This record gives sequence, structure tokens and C-alpha cells, in this order.
Amino acid sequence: MDLTSFEPTRTLPGLLLDRANREPDAVALRYWRDGVMQTITWRTYRDRVQDLALGLVAQGVRHGDRVAVMSSARPEWVFAALAVQSVGGVVIGVYPTNSPAEIEQLLVHSEAVAFIGETPTELSKVAKVATHTPKLRLVVGIDATPPELPEVIRGTPWEALCDEGTQYADDSADPLSELVAGGSLDDAAVLFYTSGSTGAPKGVTHSHRSLQHAVQTFVGLYPQLLRHEHDAVGFLPLAHVAPALVSVFAPLLSRLVVTYCRIGDYEDVLRSVRPTAVLWPPRFYEKIAGELIAQTEVWPRLRRYAYGAAMWVGRRVAERRWSHRRPSVPLRIAYAAALRWVFLPLRATVGMDRIRVAYTASAAMPESVIAIWQIWGLDLRENYGLTETAGCPIAHFNHPFPRPGSIGREFPDPRFQVKVADDGEMLLRAPLLFDGYWRNPAETEAAYQDGWFRTGDLIERIPRGDIRLIGRKKDVIITRGGKTINPQPIETRLKESSLINEAIVVGDARKYLTVLFEPSTTAAARSAEVLAERLRAEVARVNADLARVEQLKDFRVLPRSLEVERGERTANGKIKRNAVVSSFATLIDDMYGANDDAAIANHVRSRPN
Repeated sequence: MDLTSFEPTRTLPGLLLDRANREPDAVALRYWRDGVMQTITWRTYRDRVQDLALGLVAQGVRHGDRVAVMSSARPEWVFAALAVQSVGGVVIGVYPTNSPAEIEQLLVHSEAVAFIGETPTELSKVAKVATHTPKLRLVVGIDATPPELPEVIRGTPWEALCDEGTQYADDSADPLSELVAGGSLDDAAVLFYTSGSTGAPKGVTHSHRSLQHAVQTFVGLYPQLLRHEHDAVGFLPLAHVAPALVSVFAPLLSRLVVTYCRIGDYEDVLRSVRPTAVLWPPRFYEKIAGELIAQTEVWPRLRRYAYGAAMWVGRRVAERRWSHRRPSVPLRIAYAAALRWVFLPLRATVGMDRIRVAYTASAAMPESVIAIWQIWGLDLRENYGLTETAGCPIAHFNHPFPRPGSIGREFPDPRFQVKVADDGEMLLRAPLLFDGYWRNPAETEAAYQDGWFRTGDLIERIPRGDIRLIGRKKDVIITRGGKTINPQPIETRLKESSLINEAIVVGDARKYLTVLFEPSTTAAARSAEVLAERLRAEVARVNADLARVEQLKDFRVLPRSLEVERGERTANGKIKRNAVVSSFATLIDDMYGANDDAAIANHVRSRPN
């Protein structure tokens, strides 16, 4: 792959055929089941896809049809995606946590003709709504037989469908190649549904071409993936664009080998695989860093002393890197010793000692989390991507140990361009951009401005040309005094505290800002008085660096965790601000008092009796 002028020539199933023909016995992927690692070669991968694809054809699935897959990260998800695409169809990822109502909405909107579910839980959910999905005619169970369904919908186990495909293949010497030959690079390949954090979910359509350009940027993060085998662990839901890109599509164009496992097993699998390539959302780096810090606190005194000395050295090396200054020879020698004898053994306890460079995306990363990993010798970098880009058009490409706080620069291909609109919004042009929102031309048109994609993110250029995110255009607070405030940077600063799991700043149409806290598990175990005192100190810490209009005047601790089922979080964990404000309106009102002007606004907006 030429990273700066790559142009796809084959569909994604075509790439699978090429790999299976070129290196049939090489390892394509692995999976962890009941504590045992299993291996699948490229030949087996192709054969599994062929059987399933022909089984789908036997059941009437045709070019352009949509097929939904609701499963944890496992090889069958991958086989299903490539099988559907081999037929010329479009695969749709469904989160295992989706409710029956959400599944119904997705199936109806996409007009899916088939549904593949993993366990009785997923299959029972679709059975509840099957009568309201007029296009659905096939339900497939991976680990279970589907329950009773309407007469017009056939339910079948995965193996039975594959057996049908085996029988169907008898009439042709190479049936999969014949199927794949009917596809086009510009056919729709995947529908990724947006999280719905700013409104109703939209089906983001990516073609075989745009997905391969997205892989182009991922390989640009790890150019060594083209030369040497690298290991990754796949445990995040493949319905989300980033895990699907990394775990399903990137291996077709690189030497990345993914080991799939259930999310409950990922800690054991990390220690077993010791991955070399990582792209996770911030919360996993934060969670693991917290666990490692807790380990150091119970070490014997001599080892704690060694760790303290190593941290002293690590901080100074990090500061020099961020200032683009080369550490002195004695400091480099001391850091090499700290890395070998302290930091790498610490990282090895969670299986992260072989990683040399790692990336994060999908949400704002607290700068302190990036800093601690960099001090520990992990070159952790923040990049930028959206469902509409699939890949990362902006990242710290070939920029080791960047100062926390920026997302890097444009991918080094002249077709990838960024400009800043008059209002600060980032606009993009790139070959990885989606083909439109599924059957929603109005939303698609609104997403572009003179041929540039409107990201909805507000940015600024900082010294040396890097880009810094400063907020969301659609996620701003306008106070009663007319001040427009981006809450995300404030929330990110607050979440640097180990006491705080989530911070939701509120204040729209109010006189000033306040904040709701979802405490961490550790913090929640403290007494209410002690927790309140500690949180008050955290608010004061953040307020010290804020302009007066941005400062938080009060806070409240949420009486329960935010929930997907109540609409307060999206399926991939993002906060839905409006839903949180609605759920805890009484708690919020208590921070403003009876004289708050919002009471008048609420009265004006309310319907007369």
C-alpha cells in the first residue's frame, strides 16, 4: 500500500480472496474461547465466508440487501460481514446492549431483510419486534436456535445456514469468486448507525472504496503493519466504526492479526497476547492506568522508592520531549534504566509491555492520562475520527510523544484537507468520507458546505501546525447573559480526578454554570460529607483556570449511574446531555433556586392547561 497515493482496486471480499490465494496457511485471526486460544487461517476464513454467503443466497439475500449483525466481537461477526458483502449486500452492526425498541427502529429504517444474533438474549429481542419489521424474512442464531417468529420469517441456526451454502456450492468450482465478481468498489458495504448523542441515529453509509481509504489512514498510524505481523486484541463492539475498521477491515490490507474475545475476558487475553498495536477509547487507558497506579501503592517500600525515582526521571524526559528538547545523556541513561526495570515490568502485569505506540479516539482524553502513559514509555497519541470518516484523517502521524492537548495534523496525502470555517468549525475533504446518510438526502446535503464536510467540531491551529479541539458546535451552552460556552473542555479537566467518572456541565438559559457528578466506584464508597468536600476542592481546582463566565458555581452528585436504558447514554457510552438534564431537572433546579430566570422560560414554553 502506498500511504500517500493509495487507490483501491478490489472490493473487501476481493481482498479476502487475494489473501487466501496468496498465503492460505498463514494466520488470519485468532479467538479466545474458554481460556484456550484458537487460530484461523486465510483458507479457513475464505471457506467460512463462502459457506455463509451461499447460504444467504439460498435464502434469497441479493445484491443491495441489508443484513443486521448483533453480536460480541468474535470471528462469526467478521465472517458475516464479508459474506454479506460478497453477495453485494450491506452489513449493519447492532450493539448487543440495544433495546428491542432500538433494534426495531434500526431494522425498519434500514429495511433489513435478515438478522444474525449471537445468543438467546439477542434473538429474543428481535423476536419481540419481528411483527413490526415488514422487510425482515430471515433470523439466524449463532449460538442458539431463534425462538418462535412470525410465519413469514424463517429462523435457522448458523450451522444449518452454512450447510445450505455447502450444498449450494456443489454446482460451481469457485462460487465465491463468481459472487464477488458482481460487486463494485462504490457499492455500499456497511451502515454504521450514529450514536444519537445529538439526535435520532442516522445510518452512515460507507462503500468498499471509502473503507479502504479509512484503512489507509490506520496503516498510516502503524506503517510497520505492512512489513511485519502485529497483534491486536478485539473485544470492543464491532457495531462501532473504530473497532470494525481496526479488527475487521484493516487486516485485509495489512499484517495485523486480531485475537477476538468477550469483553469480560479482555484482561486475561491482553496478558496472553501482549498486543503490539492498540487503538482504544480513552476510558480503557484511564481504567488500566488507575489499576497500575493502585498496584504501585501496595508495593514494598524499597520498590516504591524505585518507582518514585523512575517517575522523577520520566517526568523530566516527558517535559523535554514536549518542549522539543533532547534529554541529556545522563537523563537518557537514567530513563532507559527506569523503563527496563520499573515501567515495562509494571506494564507487563497487564500485557502492555510490547506496545511501543498507541492511539486513542472517539472522546476527549484527559491530558493527565496521556501524560502518565508517556512517562511510562508508551507513545500514546490522540487522533481524530468520526463515524462519517471511519478512519482518522487527523492524527499525530510520525510525531512521537506529542504534547497532550492536540489531535495532530492532516493525513499526509494531498487529498486529505482541513480548513477552518469563519465560526471555527472544522471542514474536511478526504477520500475516506462517507457516501451519505442512508435514505436521508436532506441530512446528507446539510452535512456539506461547498463540497466540504462539516464536522461539527470547533478547532484552532496551534504552534507547529497541530490542531486542537476546543468544543462541539452543536454541544454548546448559551447562558442567560448570552455567553456561549463549550462545556467539554471543562468536563475533561474535571474528569482528570480519580473521584469523577462523569461530569455534566449545565447552564443553558441559566445565569451561570453548574455541574452534575457521577462519582467513580472508589469515590462512591466514601461518606457523603467527605465526598462533597473532595469534589468541592476539584471544582475549585478547575475554576482557578477558567474565565469568570465559565466558572462552576455549584455541583450535585447524581443519585445513580447514568444508563443506556433511560436514554442518558448512547450505546457506545457517550453522554446525551439533553436527556441527563431532563432526568435530573429537579436536582439541577435546586442549584439555581426559585429566582432563576429559567423558571420563566419553562413557564413560557409550557402548554396552557
